[in-house]
Amino acid sequence: MISKEDIKHYIFLALVAILLYKFINNPMQFISGIGGFANFFSPFLIGILIALLINPLVMFFEKKFNLHRLLNILISYIIVFILIFLGFKLLIPSIVDTLNKLIQEIPTYIDMINTFLSKYMTKAEFFNSIAPHLQENLNSILTKVVNILTTFSSNLLVHISSITSLLFNIIMGLILSIYMIFDKEKIGLGCKKILYATVSRTKADETVEFFKMSHDIFYNYMIGKIIDSLIIGVIAFVGFQFIIKIDNTLFLSFIVFLTNIIPYFGPFIGAVPPILMTLVYSPVKAFWVAIFILILQQVDGNFIGPKVMGDSVGLSPLWIISAVLIGSNLFGLIGVFLSVPVAAVIKASIDKYIEKRLYINDSK
Repeated sequence: MISKEDIKHYIFLALVAILLYKFINNPMQFISGIGGFANFFSPFLIGILIALLINPLVMFFEKKFNLHRLLNILISYIIVFILIFLGFKLLIPSIVDTLNKLIQEIPTYIDMINTFLSKYMTKAEFFNSIAPHLQENLNSILTKVVNILTTFSSNLLVHISSITSLLFNIIMGLILSIYMIFDKEKIGLGCKKILYATVSRTKADETVEFFKMSHDIFYNYMIGKIIDSLIIGVIAFVGFQFIIKIDNTLFLSFIVFLTNIIPYFGPFIGAVPPILMTLVYSPVKAFWVAIFILILQQVDGNFIGPKVMGDSVGLSPLWIISAVLIGSNLFGLIGVFLSVPVAAVIKASIDKYIEKRLYINDSK
């Protein structure tokens, strides 16, 4: 006799099989379809993300000053916007100054390359033999750059539309986050009522437990990752400014902070700009920058990260890499940031489901 649970299990397996077939049959169309579906919910995801980050500050003001919630929300958002404004006020001059220096020093870089090529290519037969290939590759790269710039200019309206869409999603996300924080108890109670009215109590309890688990994973991961990245950014600034003494320290330490938020790949990406920009005027300092960042990554991975974040996700590198790649394709930068906690929730749910099935099978 087939039970009701077995029927649900077979339906679930059939749905998974259909999705897997669709993906194998036409992966690009499958990803595009999911991406379009996901883009529709982008404002809600942004709203949830902002609400999760702002809610602790709102709760702090509620406990400390006992003001009306709307006033607490207003104060919290004003503080966050002031901090963001001050951050940009400090960073934008540094970024502009760095870009101006790079533009002004382009002739110097070209002279250095020409000096290097003329010095060594005339003395070594090896370089003479590869010179035509280097020239051909350089021409190919220049052609590709021109093509990219041409394509970008021809699709300027498309890029403007994408930026407008992103700004719209962020604004809508901000508005939604305010409503989410203000009515969080009502939203939670309403969802619980619908849940307990439509499914059995056991299933409703399991669903509530699932959302509590998801909230804890998301909250612990996001807050922990931001604090961890801030610590790494500050240490990078101190190292660049006072120990190695390189140029553009604020801009480069900001890059280290920002890329450190990206799971797994971030620290490697963040190491490239400081090394390359220092290599131009001081190879010795570039070497010490590389050593410093390598040590910083080891300290973060073995001491700072585990201390700040703990085992908030419990994922292997394979899960993290797969999650980041899928998340970036579906949601872009937001997907990169949210991919790891989403993968952690999925893995925890799968593990719990497997344990439950094994327990049921053992009890029969």
